[in-house]
Parts: sequence; structure tokens; C-alpha cells
Amino acid sequence: MASTLAIVAGAIVALLYVFLRLLLYCTQDAREPPAIETGWPFIGPLVGMLREKSRLHFRLRKQYRLPIYTLRMPFQRIYVVNSPSLIPELEKQWRAVSFAAIAADAGHVVGMSKEAQEIMHRDLMSEHSFSLEPIRSKGRPVKVGLYGMLRKLMEISGTEAIWGPQNPYRDSAISDAWRTFENGFLFFSMFPFATALFPKFYQARELVAAAMMGFVRNRGFETASGLVRKRYEHHSKLFGLGTEDIARGEIGNTFAVLGNIAPCAWWVIFHLVSDARVLSEVREELLAAAHEDESGCHLDIASLRERCPVLLSTFQETLRYRAVNPGPRVILDDVALSNGILLKKGSMLMIPARVHHTDTTAWGEDAGKFDHLRFTRKPTATGQKKYNRVAFRAFGGGDALCPGRHLASNEIMALAALIVLQFVVVPVGGKWPEPTFEKSPPTGFPIPDKDIQAELHPRDPNKKWNFTFSGAEEAIGFISEDAMAGARRPVIAS
Repeated sequence: MASTLAIVAGAIVALLYVFLRLLLYCTQDAREPPAIETGWPFIGPLVGMLREKSRLHFRLRKQYRLPIYTLRMPFQRIYVVNSPSLIPELEKQWRAVSFAAIAADAGHVVGMSKEAQEIMHRDLMSEHSFSLEPIRSKGRPVKVGLYGMLRKLMEISGTEAIWGPQNPYRDSAISDAWRTFENGFLFFSMFPFATALFPKFYQARELVAAAMMGFVRNRGFETASGLVRKRYEHHSKLFGLGTEDIARGEIGNTFAVLGNIAPCAWWVIFHLVSDARVLSEVREELLAAAHEDESGCHLDIASLRERCPVLLSTFQETLRYRAVNPGPRVILDDVALSNGILLKKGSMLMIPARVHHTDTTAWGEDAGKFDHLRFTRKPTATGQKKYNRVAFRAFGGGDALCPGRHLASNEIMALAALIVLQFVVVPVGGKWPEPTFEKSPPTGFPIPDKDIQAELHPRDPNKKWNFTFSGAEEAIGFISEDAMAGARRPVIAS
């Protein structure tokens, strides 16, 4: 009996394999980027993505060495771009290679109504302060979970700046619920009936949604940031969305406010405090940038870009070395590239940051190493190569370029300055472990699996520090778009 069942099962598996091979053969156009990982068609890439996450694209780049390839998933094609040379051409076709469709699809994840989701999908191809003082003032070492502390600081500063006096995330129950839902975001994106299959994540989402509905009903947007006010006007007056859909849209916008900035800040601080050389060089230039008088020590955060090149370079290198955002787009219409490759309508396209940030043609043979001085070096006659701005994908690019990149940059470098100048950070146990992030949710920067316990020793509790921000007339030139904008006109970094 057992042998009969084994024979039947084997026959079913063989038939399934033959069917999938035929399906792949009949549906893969020869003009498309070559399909890889087809040992088990459709199933192999899905298993690899679930198991390896962002490491998958890194492995496939190394294994196949293709400028662009296709992953055939169940009911979906994904084109993955390895070569930086293809990026400018793709970004010029922003109507057909669309990030707006990704944002519109997120409406389903946060529970927006079918009517609101339909509105968001219309015409997608048209144009239509940080407080560390309580710790420092104790005058003695304080033990903290480093990631937990940094996340809380960034969460408070970010949400207060965006949502103002009626900020729903002031309630710790709401901020905790947001963290829970953030961990389950991928499940809502991938699985049908996710609300029934993952009740913990669903309940967390609905708790945040209820708080956001209260915020909108109480007209909290009127005392919030200009961004929230304009967003309310756009959603309600131009497109007629109701209170619930506007509120759920704000849940989606929380990903932009909190999803990346906290883990990014964590990695910046980790690279600063875990390397004695980096810490010494950054602290030295920060002290040189500050001035002292009878009222205390003063530092203008706006001066960091010009007067602290090592800090700026360390920040940029952290973005390059640690970013894992997949850079997703949806192909809304067939796209024929100049090299003859066809990208089919309805497919997804990815420009993975990790792949492009380790491209030796863009960054040199040491692209796989962390070099805190990488962005301080200039091209020389002896062969020093200028890095390829197009290959810098931490903030996306093209029409999907992160509009808050300058605010986030100033915020994170300000936090770094506050910590480096006011504290000595020592790991409990004496050594800094290399963090793992196998369980990280799909954020642009990986979240550590386990927090690192550290002691914060105040450097001089009696010294008064005053931090100001006088503003800036030019943006930090991270990427090709910033360089072009700077050549045309000054850009305000707020």
C-alpha cells in the first residue's frame, strides 16, 4: 500500500513538473530578460525569495552575472536589474515603469476601501528635536538597549514633526501596535485572506487605524505639518476620499516616516561607536566645528555638511553598505529597451540597492568593504575613481526618489553629533558584536534581530550644549538627481 502511494505521489510530482516546464516554455518570450532559477519553474524563485530575502539578488548577481534577468513567480514576473547602465533608460520611462502603482497597491495592505483603491489606481501613467538630556544629566552611566533607545528617539521626533499636537503615536499602545503591524506588512502584501490568516497583525493594524480616524475626525491635520495638511486637501478635495480612507492612508505614510529612518540611524551610530578610529576622527571634527562661550558650547547642525566631511562620508557609506531596499516598480505598458530587451506589461521590476551598492564597476574592487572615508576621496591622476551616482540607490531614484531624504539626513547626522559629543558609548561585555538581521521585516535598512546592550557614559555632565539649525541653501549631493538640481538652482534642505 505504501509503495503504491509513493508511486502515485511520484507520478503527480512528475506531471506537475512537466506542466510547469511547458507553462514556462509557452509563456516566456525570447525577447525578455533570461529566466533563471528555473530548476523548479515558478516555485524555485518563490522559495529563494522567502528564504534568502535581500540576499537572493546578491547571490543571483554573483552566480549568473547578467545585466538584467527574469524571476518567474506564481502569477507574476519580476525583472531584476543588475547593471547600473540600464537604470537611466528605465527611469526616463517613468510612466510605464511605475512606482506610483506600488504606492496605489499599498492601499489594500492598510485596509482602504475598494472605492479608494480604484481612485488611487486611476491615470497612473499621467501627470495628472532630540532629547538626550535626561540621560546625560544623571552624570553616571546608563544602560540601554541601543536600538530601542534610538528607535524611540527617532519615533518621537519624526511623528511629532509630522502629525503635531494630536500625534496618535504619543500613545504607547498605538506606537507598539504600529511596530507589530510593520512586522506583518509583507504577509498582507503576499497572501490572500491575510486578515484571517494573521489576526495578530490585523488587530494591530486596526488599532492604529482607529487612532488615525480619531485624528482625522478631530481635524488634527489642521495643526499638523504642511505635508499632512496638503495631503488631506489632496485626498479629500481633489479625489473625494472619506475619513476612513484618509486615515488609513496615513498608516501607509507612517512607513515613510518611521520605516527606514530608525534602522538607518541605528546603523550610522553603530558604525560610529563600534570603531575607535571612526569615532575619534568624527569627534575631533565636531569639536572643531563647535564654539564655546560663557553660556556653553554651541553647534549649528547646518554646518556639519561643510565642516564635518568624515561624519558625512560615514553617513553616506552606511547608506551604501547597509541599504537593502528592493527598488520595486510595476510595468504598466510593454517597454522595449534600446538593447532589444522586452519588459512585459503587468510585470514587476526591481533595482535592488544591495546589488548596485556592491558593484565593483561603480565603487571599485573594495565595494564589499565598509570604508568610512570613501566619500571624502576625490578622483586623482593616479587612478582614484569617482563613484557612480546612478548606482547609489539608498533613496531610490527617478520619479520614486525619496522626497524626505534631506530632512532624514539632517535628522540622523544631528542625532550622531549629539551622541558623539555628549557620550562615550560602551558595549556591555566589552566587545561590539556584528548584528544579525535574519528576522528583519522588509524595510529599506535591516533591523537587528537582537538589541545590543550598551552603557552611555556622559562625557561632561556640567557642560551645557546648545544645538541650532540655521538652514541650508543646497542639498547634500548624494545622487545624480541632486547633482543635476544643484547645477540648475539651489535646493533647500529642510
